[in-house]
Amino acid sequence: MEATIIKIILASIFTLSVAGKLTGKTKSTFENAGYGLNVMYATAIAEIILTVGLFTRYELISTVGLLGVMGGAVFTLFRQRVRPAKYTLALITAAFLVVLLVLQISKTS
Repeated sequence: MEATIIKIILASIFTLSVAGKLTGKTKSTFENAGYGLNVMYATAIAEIILTVGLFTRYELISTVGLLGVMGGAVFTLFRQRVRPAKYTLALITAAFLVVLLVLQISKTS
């Protein structure tokens, strides 16, 4: 039950993230980081696929993949030397993913 709630929260977060990318609201962020629009759209597609994967039998792979996406986001924020407050959502999302990963691993053991 806990895992399902966490998945729904994560799906909401990544849905908003994808919406921001597809509407171009994050275009300046990607450009300032030195990434092209192709990277922005590829990231959005990866987030869609991996988020849907959370609700399939590939949930473990999807969780690890989304952790990779969030690792890239944190790395980009760090590289841009943004204020620590900008890390908040990325770190909260990463924490939810780590908790979900632990729940998934404990379920398979």
